[in-house]
Amino acid sequence: MVAVVAGAAALSAGVSIGASKKAAKAQITASNTATAAQERAAALALEAQKTGSAEAVAAAKEAAAIAQEAQKAANSQAQNLERVRLNEARSADEIAFKAAQAASDRGYDTAQDAYRTSYAGATAASDAGFDTALADATRGFDTALTDTNRGFDAGLAATELGYTTSRGDLEQAYQRQGEYQDPYIKSGLTAQQQIMQLMGLGGDATAANYGEYARNFGTEDFLKDPGYAFRMSEGLKGLDRSASARGGVLSGGALKGIQRFGQDLASQEFQNAFNRAQVERAARLNTLGGISSSGQSAANTMTNAAGGLGSNLVAAAVERARATSANSIGRGAATGSLAVNRGLTTGNIARDRGAVRSSNLLNLGEATAGIGLARGNTASTNALSLGASTKANDARYYGAVGGLELDRATNTANNAFYVSDAAQRGAANLANAASQSAYNVGNAQVGNAINTGNARTSGYAGTANAFNNALSQITGYAMQAPIDKAIMGYYNRKT
Repeated sequence: MVAVVAGAAALSAGVSIGASKKAAKAQITASNTATAAQERAAALALEAQKTGSAEAVAAAKEAAAIAQEAQKAANSQAQNLERVRLNEARSADEIAFKAAQAASDRGYDTAQDAYRTSYAGATAASDAGFDTALADATRGFDTALTDTNRGFDAGLAATELGYTTSRGDLEQAYQRQGEYQDPYIKSGLTAQQQIMQLMGLGGDATAANYGEYARNFGTEDFLKDPGYAFRMSEGLKGLDRSASARGGVLSGGALKGIQRFGQDLASQEFQNAFNRAQVERAARLNTLGGISSSGQSAANTMTNAAGGLGSNLVAAAVERARATSANSIGRGAATGSLAVNRGLTTGNIARDRGAVRSSNLLNLGEATAGIGLARGNTASTNALSLGASTKANDARYYGAVGGLELDRATNTANNAFYVSDAAQRGAANLANAASQSAYNVGNAQVGNAINTGNARTSGYAGTANAFNNALSQITGYAMQAPIDKAIMGYYNRKT
């Protein structure tokens, strides 16, 4: 930007220098012509003062008129030079202003594009980071949820395995206990069936002993009594021996004795036989009853074992249900916690994304405002510089034109004074006229020299002003460039 402004200012200065030199050369030529005319008019005025003749006075007047026209031409050339300088200075200022403004606009557009590119890149990076973080959070949630479900399934399988194993162990223990108690139950059942059969209450009704203990003790039972049969046999043997001793003849007394023996034996042994039968019956029933009681005890044991098995199975089932419920509750709690964490994580990621976008927008706005303010300051500075240059050029031009008009009036008055003085004084004032003419010639020469010097100085001053204006513009932009660069660097670092 500085190079562009410097080039435009240098071009403007070069054009101004060329035009100013041309106009200054024309002004010097006109000034020299006016000086020569002034010298001739002074010489003729001196001649008229010496002679006092009408011809000399007329010649002096004519020379004065010619000098006046030459002075007018020189004055016009000097004014033209000032106008050329003014126009060229204005043109140079306009070119420099437009170049500076264009450079400022290009810098603003470049900076704006850079900030927009930076904002787009930052926004894209923020969006990519958000998408990645969201995908990671979702993947983590899915993984944790899968692990939770896997843990629930493993816990459920372990619970089922424990329940099945416990139930199998309980059933195996019950079966083994049944095996231990089975002989007692079977023998007890057999004894119970025998008791029922002896009592005629059940069992095989065709059996020989069916209902044996349900009948009263009778003669048949008495006669089957071993004690009675033994004693009867022994008694009869004794009687036989007694009869044999008497020659084998049974007398009436012997028969009565046998009859009495049988009656007495029956009377004596019936009670004994009954008692023995009762004792034998009780012993048998007690034995069978003991066996039956053992079977009953074994049955009671198995009943209790069955009840224990049922209770244990119920407890195992309850524990299984409790473990399953705990697993389900744990899975639900874990799933809920994961969902909450996922929601919080997603919310935090979205909040951070919004904060980054907001920060990027704020930075873009600040950068845009900063470069816009810098652009406005530059435009304002350029406009102020242009206005100041224009006012300075106008003031210098009108001051120079006013000075030229004043010099022209002075020379006109001097020329009129010389001719009038020559006509009035004539020869009497020859010495004074000569002296005054020499003075006027010197004054004219000095005035022309001053005008020529002013013209040259003004030309040089215009050239210097053009260069100064260009240098001022270049210096302003050179001073502004680091500030612009610093502002752009600051916002680049911010983004």
